[in-house]
Amino acid sequence: MREEKKIEKSKDTDRIHPAVAKRITRLRTLALFLVIWTVLLTIKLFSIQVIAGDEYAAMAKRQYERRVTLDAERGVIYDRNMNKIAVNLINYSFAADPSYMPESEKDKVAENFARVFKKSRSEYRKLLSKPGAFIWLEKRIGEADASKINDSVKGLIKMQALRRNYPYGKALASVLGMTNIDNRGSAGIELDQEETLGGKNGWAILQSDAKGRLSPNPDYPHQSSKNGKDVILTIDANYQSMAYQVLEKSVKEYDAENALAIIMNPQTGELLAMVNFPGFDPNDVKAFDPDLARNRAISDLFEPGSTFKAFSAVAALEEKLREPEDKIFCENGKMKIYGQTIHDSRKHGMMTFSEVVQKSSNIGIIKTTEKVGSEKMYQYVRAFGFGNETGIDMDGETRGELAHPSSWSGLSLPMISIGQEIGVTALQMACAYSAIANGGTLYKPYIIRAITDSNGTLSEKDAESVRTVASRETMTRAGKMLREVVEIGTGHRVKIEGIEIAGKTGTAQRIDTKTGKYSKDSFIASFAGFFPVQNPQLTFLVIFDRPRKSIWGEASAAVAARQIIEKIINSSDDFAKGINRVMAQIDHDTTAGSDIPDVQYLTAEAAQSILQKSGIPFKWNGAGDMVVGQQMAYDGALKQNIVYLKRGNSMSSDTADTPGKRIPDVRGLSARMAMNKLYEAGVEVKIKGSGYVVSQMPQAGSILKNGAVCLIQCRPDM
Repeated sequence: MREEKKIEKSKDTDRIHPAVAKRITRLRTLALFLVIWTVLLTIKLFSIQVIAGDEYAAMAKRQYERRVTLDAERGVIYDRNMNKIAVNLINYSFAADPSYMPESEKDKVAENFARVFKKSRSEYRKLLSKPGAFIWLEKRIGEADASKINDSVKGLIKMQALRRNYPYGKALASVLGMTNIDNRGSAGIELDQEETLGGKNGWAILQSDAKGRLSPNPDYPHQSSKNGKDVILTIDANYQSMAYQVLEKSVKEYDAENALAIIMNPQTGELLAMVNFPGFDPNDVKAFDPDLARNRAISDLFEPGSTFKAFSAVAALEEKLREPEDKIFCENGKMKIYGQTIHDSRKHGMMTFSEVVQKSSNIGIIKTTEKVGSEKMYQYVRAFGFGNETGIDMDGETRGELAHPSSWSGLSLPMISIGQEIGVTALQMACAYSAIANGGTLYKPYIIRAITDSNGTLSEKDAESVRTVASRETMTRAGKMLREVVEIGTGHRVKIEGIEIAGKTGTAQRIDTKTGKYSKDSFIASFAGFFPVQNPQLTFLVIFDRPRKSIWGEASAAVAARQIIEKIINSSDDFAKGINRVMAQIDHDTTAGSDIPDVQYLTAEAAQSILQKSGIPFKWNGAGDMVVGQQMAYDGALKQNIVYLKRGNSMSSDTADTPGKRIPDVRGLSARMAMNKLYEAGVEVKIKGSGYVVSQMPQAGSILKNGAVCLIQCRPDM
């Protein structure tokens, strides 16, 4: 019995309570789940770390790294005198990482940018809503605007960069062009020389912190940028500015639509100024106007009118079909040819060939080119460079319009000879006049003088001749005829006392685009020329398009040309000094020979030195420190003519309180600069000699009585 009870008791003990059994089942299930989860997690980790490890590593890297462009520093552009005419200024750019920027901040950022940059708030909000880790908001803005932006916002990125600046503004805009928002050339030299100026951008990997701020990490890979090279132009920024100022004033005065001016060195083909008015502001990218950016001096065609007659004259002279003194009957100002009536501005009768050019007779020129003939005339016109590109180192040049004689009508030769039925550019005209000025050589014009970098000059441009148009003798004779145009002809408004200027006026009717005929009230006024005639240093061309007041070239264009020349010769740069020296030497050579040197009003010491060097005997009379009289007389004792010099004292101020003008010191200045300075001081001037001032009377600092004058004595060399 006891054993049976014991067995029953054991069976009761092995039986598990249902609640406990349920709990055990749950634990077993959980253990199985944990095992399965661990296996799956292990597989996933293996997949992430081993199978797709590189992909996920790259994703992680992108979360805290940014690749950014390192802008190359754009090369500087200089004028011929090494004045900086296109430079780089520090500016700022803003970008954003929308994934880092809280939604609550995006509205504030959009509002801030919209207020500063005067744009729509929604425009910035739309940018900030884009997917991606890097979005540009504004590029290349100045310090003033950048300081108004709150750049402490998480995810907003502020970067420093360079922005192009043009110190001479509108005056040089048509030549230089400008850069776009990405600092790449979009017009002018900036575009033409993009490969040289632009350099090569680099890149760098920047590290982003928790607030989205970027900073460089030297351990990260990068590619340094390569800065652009510098470009030196042949342009003189001062001449360019002077011409622009004159055109700006003159366009308003003559109520013209626009104007052009070109100044070049006829001995080399260098462009010293190429001005388009109106201009555009290259410092304002948003206000960029492609039409104003077009360099009309090389792109736009016009019929030159009477300025073209100079080339007809050269053809006749070179072919020995006319001499300057040949007589031509000009039909009293009216002639019919091939059913077309040709008029002169005045009723001219018999005139010499020189007078035909002076007075710009259409009939006289047409009668002359009849002798030249179509084929020969075409050859000369082509030789002067018309109907083809000049080859200037700028893009956008137009070749012009010149039909072959095989397609000419009976009126073509006479019309072309007076500057009609032909399309030319302003640059072609300037180059052709330069060929007359320099004695017959047509030069290829150029505006890029040199390319340099930090190591020095890489390449430098030299003058390049294209062809010889005519003999030096012919060009000299043509130059004299053109000088008479200025001295006594239609170009007399260009005349400047003491300077020999040659040139030709032109007034051409524009073609009416509606009728296809010449307009009766739309003109192009021009003047082309060079100076000094005996050794030309500058060629210049001025053109006014559609002047409504003073439509004639002899008025508007000629006056503007004179004003530009006056500004140049009164400037103080090296080129202007060179021009003054050339003119002084011409004056000296003209008066040199057997004449006795004029030493009156020089100091006694200077006069004695000059006469002794010249080997001229002289004697003194009187006392004083200045020569106040000079006379040639026969000396019986010496049995020859000698110079008698009368000494005297310098005229100085009477008293400090005497009414009058105080005289500035002009010694050492060129005659023209001295005149300018004295006139500015309100002092009337008389000049003895030419070149540079060696003495003045009364002395500097003296008080000049009202009505009196200051006499300055000049010599070609100091």
